[in-house]
Amino acid sequence: MPMILFAATHSDLLTEDMQKTRKKEFVKIVTEMFGTHERNKHFVFDSVFFINGTDKEDQDIQNLKAQLVRIARNQPSWGQRRPLIWVPLELLINNMKTDNINIIPKSHLVQANTMNGDLALSDKQMDDFLLTQHALGKIMYFNLPELNNFIILYPPALVNILRSFVTDEIFWPEDEILRSILRKMTNTGKLYKKDLLKLWQQKQFCKHIPDNETKDFIIQVLIHLDVLVSPKRYSDKSDAHANYYLVPCTVKNEMPKSFLDEQSFANRTISLVFKLQKSSIPSALSFKLIGAVSSIWPIMELNGHPLLYHSSAVLCVDAKTEFRIIVEETKVVVYLTHVSSKSSISPDIAASIQECLTSTLEVVLKFYLTSIGKSHQNANLSNLFHIEIGEVCHRSPCVVTISKANMNSDWMCDSGNEHSSRYPLLWFFNKKQNECPSHCPGLAKPILTKSPSEQELARFAVQLTNSCCRDLVLHLGLELLDWQDIEDCYTGMSLIVIIMALHCWKTKRIRGKPTKSFTNLLDAMKAVDETRHLLCKVFREDTDLLDIADVRLQEIPHNDVLEGLPENLGNCAVQLGIELGITVSSIKETMVRYHKDMYKQISDILRKWKSSIQVKPTIYRLMLALERVDTGGLDYLKKIYLGQ
Repeated sequence: MPMILFAATHSDLLTEDMQKTRKKEFVKIVTEMFGTHERNKHFVFDSVFFINGTDKEDQDIQNLKAQLVRIARNQPSWGQRRPLIWVPLELLINNMKTDNINIIPKSHLVQANTMNGDLALSDKQMDDFLLTQHALGKIMYFNLPELNNFIILYPPALVNILRSFVTDEIFWPEDEILRSILRKMTNTGKLYKKDLLKLWQQKQFCKHIPDNETKDFIIQVLIHLDVLVSPKRYSDKSDAHANYYLVPCTVKNEMPKSFLDEQSFANRTISLVFKLQKSSIPSALSFKLIGAVSSIWPIMELNGHPLLYHSSAVLCVDAKTEFRIIVEETKVVVYLTHVSSKSSISPDIAASIQECLTSTLEVVLKFYLTSIGKSHQNANLSNLFHIEIGEVCHRSPCVVTISKANMNSDWMCDSGNEHSSRYPLLWFFNKKQNECPSHCPGLAKPILTKSPSEQELARFAVQLTNSCCRDLVLHLGLELLDWQDIEDCYTGMSLIVIIMALHCWKTKRIRGKPTKSFTNLLDAMKAVDETRHLLCKVFREDTDLLDIADVRLQEIPHNDVLEGLPENLGNCAVQLGIELGITVSSIKETMVRYHKDMYKQISDILRKWKSSIQVKPTIYRLMLALERVDTGGLDYLKKIYLGQ
């Protein structure tokens, strides 16, 4: 089995006595660091080699060689007889290496094999040969889809290719365009495919990857080795076609501690913790998780800088909701935060984030464990990790098991603080239920005291009939004349009448009723004999589009697409504008400017939305709004961007 030794360079800078002291210190340090590691049998702790690269006769180099030989002799493959029919291919590979041929299509070797007559290998024997050569470190061959069509004859060639983007700044090329690519990658953790290909156009890399097929193969190898991480979802339903990659090994900045110190952060946040059962999980796990969720929800930006850090990131759900994912050794911690309070968090969004992370963790952990010889094809999730849910307490997650949260409405933590189970259980909300269950208590007190937003009022309006809304707003304090004026202004547009009536209630000064809260709405609904659970639906989200979400939809839609959209929509400028975050006053201005021209109204709403800076105007956000409005247009975008 592979063994790990420790060596240090530049020993010529230390005196002999200092070397002896430092060696003892280093042995102690590495033993403390890895002595309790679950795979500590693969570490050699008793010696650290101090190398002087300027001296060919350096004794520690000789000692290191001797140690490596001893380890090699102890390998299971040492002394095994190799089949005679391997010899022609081994000689051919050695000759190609001598001719500086580093990477070849597998078909070339297969064709050469057919010319060996009686010594030709069958297909199975060929794969056995290649896998054995790979295990011995002579070549690199991955018998996996998208990887098994090429063979890396000279593994150090891959190291040379890596130097094109994994390198210290002192080794960056002089070309300013290439330097800017590397600088942007270092600052953001992102490397666009077009920029990677531009780096590979340099003379020293072209010889290793001369054509597009080889370049695509190398990219897939780097993804397989977690050097590059593709933002994609790990499910059968969706596979993102990313035009960029995350580069874990180049991201060094840690998430600022201040991110957890924001005012009222704990009161606005629920937490989710995955506790991994194994400790030897590659550090790139965090970027696979971030890559998976960022195919749906984009990484947030602050002053044009993406909030992507070493083993952590901040992602944007919408203008009012964000979540943070942090990988800490054997824990994955997730914080979901709403700008006002945790009671306003959409249960569908919380459940969707949990489901995405859980499925990704399962697939990735099984892959890692299988790659080190473990069989986990039918492994239970509890053998890989277990999940705890909770809130935030003293800048850290305060969590309990799911079963405890289900059995107890609240719990007392070790710090003596009382926590409610209601909001953490949103992580496991049943998204398939359309109506509230019989035990639903209705909106929580923090929401009831809050003033509804224009978007929340619009979603409430969809559930009301014209006559019901009339009775409701009259009970809320509007005059009959107010209602009649709105009806006259929007004749024949029943839903818009309801939306504008609720907006009028929210903005008008009503004597004796200074507050405009969900409590007022609830009281009015009781008075007109409407179910209180209509308000619960205001905070529901349709998550059907998550099945098709990927990074392609995180781009800003083209102007020509937006110009063609109004013809595929009905008269929905008001609802669409509100769902896209345009204020009602701005929507009214559009409707007055383009009176009786619904196409121009929608075009103007789309223009205002695209020019907004509060939240990135992505294709996916537009799809979500069109799905909520439900007057057409969604199929139009699917056909253009997804070919559906």
